[in-house]
Formats: sequence, C-alpha cells, structure tokens
Amino acid sequence: MFVSIWYFLIFLFGFANSQTLDNFDKIAEEYEKLNQESLNWGPYRSNLYVGVRPRIPNSLLSGLLWFPAETFQGPLLSKHSCEQSHNIKKFGWTRYDPRFGGIENIIDNDSHLNLTTEFVKTDDGLNWALRVKGTTVRSDAVNSIVFYAGLQGDGKLGLASDLYEGTNNLVDGDVTLKGFMEKLNGDFTIDIIDDDMNVYPDVHTIPDDETYDPTKTHYTSLMVPEQEVWKASEIFWALVRINIQQFEDNDISPIAYSPIELLQLRNSNNFKGNFNLIQKTFVGNFQFDIIYNTEVSKNKIEREDLSNKIEDVLNIIDTKFTKKFQLSAPFNTNKFIDFAKEILSQLMGGIIYQHGDQIVDRKAVLDDVKFSHTDLSGSPEGQYELFTCVPSRPFFPRGFYWDEGFHLLPILEYDSDLTLEIVKSWFSLIDDKGWIAREQILGDESRSKVPIEFTTQNPNIANPPTLMMIFSELLDSAKKFQLEYQLNDNGMFQIDDLKNNLGDLHMEKPELMINYAKEIYPKLQTHYEWFRSTQRGNTRDFERHYPNNDEVYRWKGRSQELCLPSGIDDYPRCEADISELNIDLLSWMGVMTRSMFKIAQLLEIDEDAKLYKKRFDDIISNIEKVHWSKNKKMYCDVTVDDDDDDIFECHEGYVTIMPFIHKLIPISDTEKLTAVIESINNPDKLWSDFGIRSLSKQDSKFHKGEDYWRGHIWININYLTLEALRYYGEQDDVDSSVKELANKVYIQLRENLVNNIYDNYESTGYAWEQYNEESGAGQRTRHFLGWTSLVILMMKMPSAIL
Repeated sequence: MFVSIWYFLIFLFGFANSQTLDNFDKIAEEYEKLNQESLNWGPYRSNLYVGVRPRIPNSLLSGLLWFPAETFQGPLLSKHSCEQSHNIKKFGWTRYDPRFGGIENIIDNDSHLNLTTEFVKTDDGLNWALRVKGTTVRSDAVNSIVFYAGLQGDGKLGLASDLYEGTNNLVDGDVTLKGFMEKLNGDFTIDIIDDDMNVYPDVHTIPDDETYDPTKTHYTSLMVPEQEVWKASEIFWALVRINIQQFEDNDISPIAYSPIELLQLRNSNNFKGNFNLIQKTFVGNFQFDIIYNTEVSKNKIEREDLSNKIEDVLNIIDTKFTKKFQLSAPFNTNKFIDFAKEILSQLMGGIIYQHGDQIVDRKAVLDDVKFSHTDLSGSPEGQYELFTCVPSRPFFPRGFYWDEGFHLLPILEYDSDLTLEIVKSWFSLIDDKGWIAREQILGDESRSKVPIEFTTQNPNIANPPTLMMIFSELLDSAKKFQLEYQLNDNGMFQIDDLKNNLGDLHMEKPELMINYAKEIYPKLQTHYEWFRSTQRGNTRDFERHYPNNDEVYRWKGRSQELCLPSGIDDYPRCEADISELNIDLLSWMGVMTRSMFKIAQLLEIDEDAKLYKKRFDDIISNIEKVHWSKNKKMYCDVTVDDDDDDIFECHEGYVTIMPFIHKLIPISDTEKLTAVIESINNPDKLWSDFGIRSLSKQDSKFHKGEDYWRGHIWININYLTLEALRYYGEQDDVDSSVKELANKVYIQLRENLVNNIYDNYESTGYAWEQYNEESGAGQRTRHFLGWTSLVILMMKMPSAIL
C-alpha cells in the first residue's frame, strides 16, 4: 500500500540533497522572502464584508461599513461584519488569488446596492489598492460609505494636516492619510480618491451648521484602545448617536431634519488619535479608490495604473485556474467552469489572519458522566497567531481543526505553497504536550462570534486530524511532477524562476520539500503521540485482549447527548462510558499513522518508518477484529454490557463506513467492501438522489433530536466516499464485482452531488453547510464554502473509473 511511490521520492530527494549547500541556502532564503511578500497584505479580515490587514500582529486594521442614508433605520440596516441575519442576496469573491487580489461582489437588498470591491497589491508586499464601486437599483438611492483605518501598537496615523488645515475636517472629494509604523516599514500614505462622476446629496435642512453637510467628505479621528480597534461599527454609530443626542438634549426632535445629514460624522473637537474614519455619501452609482503606499517602496501604485492592474490580476487568475483545473464531463462546460472559479475564489477569500489569547480549562474532569462542554470554565492563555481558511464567513469566521484539512484539498491543487503556509501556521500552535485546540477562538474579536459557553477549550479534547490528509495528498502529488531544474551558466538557481513559479515551488524544488518536512516532523511526532496517549481506549479495566491493546481509541470529552470531539456531534452513540471504543477515531488514527509513515520514509528515518508501519498494521487488524460486526455486516463502535463483555453499538451511516472512506479495508476483502458499497447504494439506507445520507433511514435515531448529523447530507464525507470508490475501483487486485459496483455508484453519486450543489448555488446565491436528503435543498449555515468547496475536486474527478 505504501511502497510504490516512495522509490520515486527517495531517488528524487537523494538527487536534491546532492545540490550544493550554497544553492539550497539561496533558494530557501529567496523563497521565504518572496512567499512572505506575496502574502503579506490581503482581505484577511474575512469575518467582514470588506476588511484589509497585513499578516502582522498589532499593526493596521482597515475596512468598510455602509448603510442607506435616507432613512433613520440606517443604523439597523448598516453592513460591516458578515451576518447570517443580513438581507444580502449574495456576496463573495468571483475571482480571487491571495497572492494577487481579485474582485468581490455584494448585493445588499436593504441599500438597493450592488457593491463591488477590486483588490490588488504589489509583489514587494508593501502596497495595495481597493477600488470600491456601487451600482444602485434606484438612481436616487442615497448610500453612505465609511472607510476606517486604525493602528494597534506604536505608530501614528491621521490627516495629512498640511493639506486640510482650516477645513473643519470637511473635505471636497479626495482625502490623504499619513502614517508611520515600524512594523509596516515606516512611513506610509492612504489616499481615498473620488471618481469625477460621483454625485453627492445636496440636502441642507439643518441651518447654520456646515458640519452636517453631506456633499462633503467627513473625517473623524480619536484614540481607541488597541484591543477595541476592531469595533469600528460600534464606534461609528456611537459617534453618530452623540450628534442626535445633542438635538434631543435641546428638546429638538431629530426627525425634523434629514437623516442624510444627521447620520454624518462630525469632528467638532478635532481629536487626533490612532483610529480614523472617513465618510462619503453618494446619490446613485459611485466609485472611489483607496490606495495604500509605503514610502520606501519602489513599486508604488498610481491611480492611473489601477484599472490595468485589476485587469492583469483577473487574467492571471483565469490562466492559473485553467492550468490547474481541467474539469471532466459532464462538468467541462462554461457554466460549471465559472461556478468552480467562484467556489475556489470564495474559499480562498475566506482566509483569515487572527491573533490573540485563547480561553483554556485545564482542570475539567472529562470522564464525569455529567460532563458537558458548557461546564468548561477557563482562563486566558498566551498570544497566538493563525493564518487559516474558515468554514463560513458569516457564522464560523475562525479556524476549525477538522474542517481545515478539507478546506486545503482544493487549495493544494491550486497553490501548494499556500497550502503549506497554512499548515505551518496550524502546526505552530502545537504545545509542548502535542495539543492543538479544536476551535481557534483567538482574541476578543473572534470570541464576539461565539456563545460564551462554547469559547473554552480543553487540552485533552481532540478532533479528527484531517491535516494529515493534506500530507498524504501532498506527498502523493510529488509523484505527478516532472521536476526540472532551471540553472544559469554557473549552475546557480535563477531568482526569476522562483518568482514565476511561486505557488508550486515545494513541489518543483525538492530541497524546499525536504527542508519543510524536517522542520515540521518533530512537532508532528509530538502531536501524534498526544493523540495516542490522550485518546487511547480503556482495555485494562475490562480485561480486554485484542490483537493489539495499544491501538484502540475513544473520543474524550463527549457528553451523553453529543460527541463534539468527533466532529459529527449528535451522531448516535452508546451511552457515554469509559468502556466505549470508537471506530471513526480508530480510522482517523489509521490516516494519521499512514501519514507519519510516509514522512519518516521521505526523511529516511528507518526506525521510525518501521514503527509507524507496525502500528498501522495493528490498526488495520483491530479495525477488522474489534469493530467488524459479522451479524450486522458493518463496522461499529464497541461498548460493554452489564457483565462488562464487549457488545457492538451499530448505527449505519458515516461512522460505519469510516474504514472504507479512509481506504483502510484491505483490497482483498471482497466481502466487507461489497457490504459497505451496497449499504451506500441502498435507497432504504444511505443512498439519496442528492448524496449519501449521514444516517440510515432505518435507524431509530433518523432525523430525531437535534438532527444535525442524523440523516442530512454533508459534502466532506461524500467527497471521501467518492475518493474511496475511485481508489478501490482502480486497484488491479480488487474483485471485478466490487470494481463494477464501485464504478456504478461513483458515476451516479458524483453527478448527483455536483448537480445539486450547483442548482442550489444558482437558485439561492450560496453554498450551504448541509443539504436536505429528501429535497436536496441547502440548509443551516449559508455561505458555507468550507468543505462544500470540495465540489471543485468532484468536477475534476474522472467521469468514470472503468
């Protein structure tokens, strides 16, 4: 199962190690510089509709908020952070690459506004620009747009005062901010430049006070505590409320005046601080540019070049996508190609950079029969950074450990270097014991989106180790590349080659791959051993004797109702007890162990490779000997009866097919392969016209209780099912009857899944968290790109496997 690919890789990396050290040092150093520059700035505040920041903690936060200005309901209808409750018809990136930029479209029904933002940056990592364009449904619609920029940490930022002296902070059109921050390479400017065609509301109902004039650009600055800078919307509306309060204090009803004026910023006190807001109000369509330039840069962005830069970025993205994603029939048509581009763009547009402390409870007793996650009570720990995708910008704008491995599978196909950058960020969070929190809720801004009872993490609670799938995919992908060295006459690597191939360099330059594997391997070992020690099942108290007692596992930290650590929260289980053994966790440990074996082989650490190979074999043996129910013909969890004897807890669904979807059933075991595939293909059990159900229709818990993982369709498990069907269907030594059945199920399942996800996207404007097993309708969280983005890879899969 392991060996064939590795002869190729060992030969390959042996050749890589023969290169001179000078060459390797140069390529590694230059790669790191180019990679960091290309990813420095971005819309990495993906919890917001529009938010730009660098991957530098305690630096500059910027963003947009907007609202319909012609109504006093403006505060209730304003948009800043992405929210499920907002009346947004559709939003997201239609083209986006984190290294270059892209275009985002937001259709706001409340403001009768189609807002488009186009983001570009320079390849030195120092400058960026955002073009903001509004198209209104009504030509007379009045909208107010607020751009803000705030510093966290030492620095200064404010109006270029020599330009605006005596203007009472009211400006005709364009505005320039000047700032300084050591972390941001010193001096910088932010220019906000209006389009000549913009129209401003000529409304004057408040006599003798120009500070409310909506034809002007309004500017306000104030000091805000560093940890509060992210609260831009709350700050803006607090300032506006002060305006209105002044009228009320004088017994004047605000409704006597136009909201277009009353909802304007005023800076009558001329404060100066670290937080700056700039408000513009427009009638009908509008456009303005925000251009950030660093003084030391030799590659500054000029406004007259911006349109060409935007066009260049979109062309780069289209060309790169076409090269990377050749979709297979029947999905190789223009409508599906455009759909795939949007889904990939929205997935990468969800990448977020966060930093801050996390809340940890290190005292909870997880094996208490009354344990509940809401009982966890911890205290702040550390300062952490994370660069990650998110499952959903409106609802889950933070890192989830078990989701992230699925997120990275499509990105790996598009930009393997970006994938590894995110993986590195995650594994930098491994503590001394090997633990990574299953949810990364870092800092106050992240915690603001989570109910307080769920913010606390515990260092003995795990989650499916999906990032190990990425290592397996990554190392397998190395086989597909025909590595070519581009050398100059002196035998040295050319820097331009690195720049032009940024995104695939870990695949194309073996030194980088080897260096990364060496760097991450000790942490992966620690992480792996943490899983083995904290999640090991109990054999001693029940006198269990298995083929190998060290390779049985139990999810720690479940309650009677939910097993949140497993990721499939309310999937039916036995009563919570220390005797429980979980087949899904054992399967994930098989994935983890297989990956550790591959990495050890890659690094030629023979003793480790032998150890992981033995453990993997022991896991395969226990999957068959401990968890296979001959009567039920499925893999099941195990618990004990009143006499402490083992009994199976069988609930046919995602748990019972885990060994299959992870390709852990031996290819020679025709009986078990047939049983699993027939279960998948049975419409009275798991098969539906829209995907594989999470729980069999025949199970007593089907659609009962919370009904989260009790019947409806989840795309991550369906993707793994397709991959497994393809794997077993393509193996020469698999029985022909199994291959024919796998091919039949594969063809229909792939088409059902893709067509249903596409149809929902077209009709609703969104990808969804799950899909109804009866109607196919998307449900629960909308704008759930997350693992639903695996639909891209489904379209790329072959049409058939025989």
